Amino acid sequence: MKYGKRWLALLLAAVTLFTCAAAEEPETPQEEPGAWPELNAEGFLDEGEFVYEGPENDLWRYCSQTLKIEIRRKSETDPAKLVWFEAEVWSRKEIFGFVTWLPGNHFTKGNYPYRVCGKNGAVLAINGDYASNRWRYRNNKKNQKNVGILLRDGEIFCTHTKESGNTSFPNLDTLSTYADGTLEVHDSKELTAEEYQQKGAIDVLAFGPWLIRDGEVNPNLPKFRVWCEPRTAIGMIEPGHYIAFVAEGRHKRSTGITLHYMTEKLQALGCKTAFNMDGGRTSCIVFMGKQLNTIGDYNNPDENKNRKGRAEPEFFAIGTSTLVEGYEPPETGENP
Repeated sequence: MKYGKRWLALLLAAVTLFTCAAAEEPETPQEEPGAWPELNAEGFLDEGEFVYEGPENDLWRYCSQTLKIEIRRKSETDPAKLVWFEAEVWSRKEIFGFVTWLPGNHFTKGNYPYRVCGKNGAVLAINGDYASNRWRYRNNKKNQKNVGILLRDGEIFCTHTKESGNTSFPNLDTLSTYADGTLEVHDSKELTAEEYQQKGAIDVLAFGPWLIRDGEVNPNLPKFRVWCEPRTAIGMIEPGHYIAFVAEGRHKRSTGITLHYMTEKLQALGCKTAFNMDGGRTSCIVFMGKQLNTIGDYNNPDENKNRKGRAEPEFFAIGTSTLVEGYEPPETGENP
């Protein structure tokens, strides 16, 4: 019996020693889902592309030698239920511009967002000013002022607009883009179409109101009606550093957002310039050929929440990649 007790004691000591050694062994660090690969000093890749699509983690990422994008889906329940997307963009070369369903056709013959953006290989896209909805008024002397000043690829398409300071939707304030990546916002009649062209504007969008200019909130904003809707906005922290913002609405998960609250969020993100795009069913965000946001409806918020965004001829996009779902190479066979 005394040998049995001795062996039992030795066995217990061995088990204790093994347990302690196992407990002291360092755990293998768990890599964050979608973690960035090794980036260079400028924050980009030296070669290739990185894509992460993690809706279960509310996170989407892209990086190349010249473009880096991080999209986060966020939510809150106070002061109301709200779901929104913040897409932060860093660019060394690419600028925001339009992709179209048919080459050069900006105002007629559109398609769903994921199809237009996928076909063009757009890495990130949001809806624009829905100018196609007003285009039919361009030659109507009574209503042509409701079209807004429009430039696409430096070409003037419309010169008529509303008086500055109006608070109707859209009030036709403008967003203009430039080759150095600068985004500018102006009152609807602050500049003429020819003046934008002389300044070197590539595209001029008309919707509004503009939300932030030179870091200051639009003083006219409190005059606009306050209500929650799905909304889209684009903001610039500095040339080459942007925020694309899309809020869901009209369904049980998200009631929508007011202009004022959206402006607060954009300002908190560091935007020195910001502009309100069209909203409602037009409001959308597309990444790598897939629409991310959920579309709601006035009358049937549950039944219609998964339908596609409004079909349009053009979408406001940045970056191109052959990895985009639905990409169709140009007929010349050249890569984007």
